Order: sequence, then C-alpha cells, then structure tokens
Amino acid sequence: MKRNLSILQRATAADLQLDPYPHVVIPNALPDDLYAELEASFPKPEAMGIKADRNNHRWNYASRKIRRNKNLPQVWRDFIAYHASEDFYHDIINVFYEGIHALYPERFPNRQSLEKLRVGMRKHDTFADRDVLMDAMISGNTPVTEASSVRSSHLDSGDKLFSGLFYMRPKTYDAIGGDLTISRYNRDLSGKPERHGKFKGAYIEDDNLDVVRTVPYDRNLAVIFINSLDSVHGVTVREPSPHSRLFVNLVGEIDPPLYMLEDAGKPAHYLPANQPRTPIGLTDRIVPMVRRMFG
Repeated sequence: MKRNLSILQRATAADLQLDPYPHVVIPNALPDDLYAELEASFPKPEAMGIKADRNNHRWNYASRKIRRNKNLPQVWRDFIAYHASEDFYHDIINVFYEGIHALYPERFPNRQSLEKLRVGMRKHDTFADRDVLMDAMISGNTPVTEASSVRSSHLDSGDKLFSGLFYMRPKTYDAIGGDLTISRYNRDLSGKPERHGKFKGAYIEDDNLDVVRTVPYDRNLAVIFINSLDSVHGVTVREPSPHSRLFVNLVGEIDPPLYMLEDAGKPAHYLPANQPRTPIGLTDRIVPMVRRMFG
C-alpha cells in the first residue's frame, strides 16, 4: 500500500477555522514512525549548499532542487515531491474549499472551479500551461546572536493562494520565541478600507493588530492558511541561541494574483475576479523547457 505522506492526512473540514481568516493548525500531523524518520534524516544545511553564518536568517531549499539532488535521503525527496504535487493541491481543496469560496466567491464560485485548475511545480513549470504552481521547501532560520524576529507581522504576496508551515522543532531545541502569530486588525481598523493603507510593502505595525492565536514552534505541527488581505501573521522574537529553527515551507501560487500589496503608490487592494493573466515572457517559456531536458 502506498504510504500516506500528507501533512493534512489527519485534518478534516471540522478543523477549518475561519476567524480571523481560513486556517488549520494540526498537532501531531504525521504518524510517529514517519515523523521520526524525517526528523532523524533532516538534511544538513551544507548538503544543500546553505550557509548558516547570518543572524536569524531564513533559508529555503526548493522542491525543484530537491528533485535533482539525489544525495538527499529518499524519504525527504518523496515527502517534498508529494507536497509540491497535484495530489497535495487536492488535499488543500478538500480541507479549505469553504474558506476559499467565502473569500473569493466570484473567482471560485464552486468546487469545480478549483478542481479544474492545472497544477505544476514552481520554477520548473510556468503559468504558460499551468494555473497553480506548487512548492515545498526544506527551510530554516539560522542561529540567533542578537534577539530579533525573522519576519514581523505581514501579509504574503497576492499570488499565493495558500501558505503553509510544517514545524520540525529539534529535540535539543531550547530557544525562546519563534512562534507564529495569527492576527486580526484592531477595532479601529476592522472591516474598514483604511486598514489596507497601513502597510509598508508587506509589513504592518503591531499596534494596528490584535493577536488572535499564537501557534508555538513545536514538533510535528502543521499550519496552513488561505491568503487574503486579512491574513496577517508573523513570527515572535527569538532570543539568542546556537540552535536553528527547522521547518518545511509550503506555497501554492496562482495567476492572476488575488490582490496587490503595492501598485503604483496605491494601498493594498483586491484585484477583479476577471483580472487578465500575467503575460508569459520568452525566458519563462525556455527555462522550464531546459530544466526538463537536462534535469
């Protein structure tokens, strides 16, 4: 029987929380034996060409690179390949359809409108012949020499339909901080157009927000959410520590984008449901073709 690798295998529609935006938090997301195998074989940063000499710096090793790197453990290559696949995209739909439809009823009026989308791998395929580009990245934050947040309260870019994190806190990890915050706009801004003008790029000051939930950085814990102009999240300050913060980062990009954070000086805003797709340039067509030919 084929092994179930999905971090959503224990999630149900009942786990979907809509407040303050569609999200799920799944403790003990994977069976113990699978998680133990992944934990024991987590690739060393140097095996992926990662330099860990910067303070609290985020690094990612993308699925297209993992696919080519045959020196990585097979369980990791299989795990990442699944989470960058059409099968995992359909796992997302199974859990999040109601939340996606509630946010974007014109663009996704029914389940079929999501199920029919053509799925590819980010930076391997393009939107020339795909509608959703998936990625699953082996990721980490380097050790901390000076207390800081790797990323304060922000929104992800509007071309991301969903974002996800699979936390893999090492057994020896004793650092303070590095938890995920899920926030809503405060009473003065909630539901008002003025909230979109509070952003500087992707970021917003915390005095505009109320934290609804703090998700601890933990072992075998999955967090996935649907992106919107209300999907504000951040990472709490990490205190100095020699330990890295390890996780898997998940995204599903879509074209055209759902919203813009900056656009010729305009504040953050939603885009029309019938927004034209981004033109595909010659380079975008040739590079994936070369990758497919030469691996």
